[in-house]
Amino acid sequence: MKKAMIAMSGGVDSSVAAWLMKRDGYDCMGVTMRLFAGEDSCERKGHTCCSLDDVEDARSVARQLGIPYFVFNFTEDFGTQIMDRFVCAYENGFTPNPCIDCNRYMKFEKLMKRAKELDISSYTRLEQLFILTIQEVISQSGVNLQESDCALLLSTTKGNIDLLSDQEKRTNSDKPSGSVQSTIDNPSFLQELSADSPTFLWKMAERIGHFFEAANQVEVISNACISGVSALVVAKRWIESGRYKRVIVAGGDILSHFITSGFLSFRSVSAHRCRPYDIQRDGLSLGEACGAVLLETQGNANHIILSGGAISNDANHISGPSRTGDGLALAINQAMEEAGALPEDISFINAHGTATVYNDEMESKAIHLAGLAAVPVNSLKPYFGHTLGASGIIETILCIEQLKEGRYYGTLGYETLGVPMPITVYTTHQPMPMKCCIKTASGFGGCNAALVLSLPDAHLKQKVNLQATDKASAPSVCKAVVESGNMVTIRPGAVESKGTTVFSSSETDFAPFIREAYKHLGENNMKFYKMDNLCKLGYVAAEYLLKDTNYHPKEIGIILANASSSLDTDCKHQAIISKEGDKAASPAVFVYTLPNVVLGEICIRHKIQGENTFFVRRQSDAASLEDYARIVMAKGKLRTCIIGWCELLDGHYQAEFKQLNNISTIYG
Repeated sequence: MKKAMIAMSGGVDSSVAAWLMKRDGYDCMGVTMRLFAGEDSCERKGHTCCSLDDVEDARSVARQLGIPYFVFNFTEDFGTQIMDRFVCAYENGFTPNPCIDCNRYMKFEKLMKRAKELDISSYTRLEQLFILTIQEVISQSGVNLQESDCALLLSTTKGNIDLLSDQEKRTNSDKPSGSVQSTIDNPSFLQELSADSPTFLWKMAERIGHFFEAANQVEVISNACISGVSALVVAKRWIESGRYKRVIVAGGDILSHFITSGFLSFRSVSAHRCRPYDIQRDGLSLGEACGAVLLETQGNANHIILSGGAISNDANHISGPSRTGDGLALAINQAMEEAGALPEDISFINAHGTATVYNDEMESKAIHLAGLAAVPVNSLKPYFGHTLGASGIIETILCIEQLKEGRYYGTLGYETLGVPMPITVYTTHQPMPMKCCIKTASGFGGCNAALVLSLPDAHLKQKVNLQATDKASAPSVCKAVVESGNMVTIRPGAVESKGTTVFSSSETDFAPFIREAYKHLGENNMKFYKMDNLCKLGYVAAEYLLKDTNYHPKEIGIILANASSSLDTDCKHQAIISKEGDKAASPAVFVYTLPNVVLGEICIRHKIQGENTFFVRRQSDAASLEDYARIVMAKGKLRTCIIGWCELLDGHYQAEFKQLNNISTIYG
């Protein structure tokens, strides 16, 4: 298909041009060049060139035309190539026309260069969004992913899951009439899924890394709705450990039939704009987005500091939040402790705020448990919906803007408090003295995460920047000294502990084998039989690993990885909605289309409330997981951490779990 990138001002000419190009069959992309930040002067003198009004008008036109729309930030180049030239000429007695230089150097040269950079038609829609967003961070900061001390970390819940529907349709359409079609329990399109399909999250990451010629492997965090916040915590720890000096963290998810059908099955989607914390709230609004931030070791006076971060688990339920709020409160308190922040230091809390009944109730309780009852709270999801793996990133960006502007953003649609514990929610934007803020997130699998963001003059302990700078220095390294505890391996027909077979079976097919392996333990948790296969595998591995061990719930964490994410169950959900329609979508299936739910099931069984993070990567790398666990154990004060590989897809399965015990912490 022919492609066109249309420079849109929001006016009639460019809008009609975009309409004509789309009518004539072009694959169109609308862009607006942000050249002059005139709005920063707080002077609004009508509709001026390059104003925010132009951007909003262009965005509205693009939305109505159904084409993607982006804003390119060229303000720095405009200042040096246009404004400085104009001032110099004016001082020397000339009266130049800056628009001529703007057309010559910006609107044609820069735009053409950017168009060539963005020849990304061979990438999926989500990959394109990731590339465009990451490219913008690179353009603004000058950071180079080809350098060995720079890394890229992606957060997503479902990635290219829309490709699964395409694969299912293609597979079944290719079958001759009368042949056996996919069934819900045995979807044939799973067998025909290419081993290097970008449906695999690791492959998506690899493709994006190749685009930027990244020196380091691009990692993926898939931790349900806390993925974005989790990724920022991971990146912070990487930098503090000395592994990298710069990390770009990008989060993204797109709306798809797969996702909407799943949330509809929970009856959690509102027919209207969501209303967090309001007594009339009736569910969330879904959105799609991609956002990115750059974390560095040091910055300047304009940069915001990521002062603290923590991840916890409710150990209560895989799809419903804690009814007490203690899990989220634990993450908040740990993040504040790391930051050295007191309740009086916190200017506002940007909460998860999905407008679902139980989430908002839980958050109100957690805020009180954390000693922050007097702190103003907002949710930004009424503006753009719940964007899943992107939400933690884009909401953190807006937290940064609130801190910089000294302006609290009101919660759109809120009228009357409808949560059990009183919290302060404002409906309108308003000036506010700023020092620090807290960003929280919660998700399926009982996971919670919290960040503390602070202004540079807040004088808190940890200082890691979220913006670009030319200066960089390695912070002190903090890692735990560990000893290995038990080790468990599950492979077809056998369970091994420290190299010794503790259970074997002639059955190697997963379903009968895992049932026998579980019964061998002498336990009878009926919930086990309702889990999906990935969770059964991880659950049994953890049972053998932790048998006869003692620990405090807050002093143990779990970090797992695999290659296929939750694709085995994803195919089952896709088969259901393809064959029987949305009304047949099952919440009991959909909840397991998130790989971190295996963490949730293990946490519930063993009352694990500490760190829980799920990586998706091409192959097992126990050394890398152990290194990260040592960082987590030192920062989170964990005594024990489970690390492991938990892979299951299309009847193939393997689990390798290891228990690490914290002996002491070293600083370097």
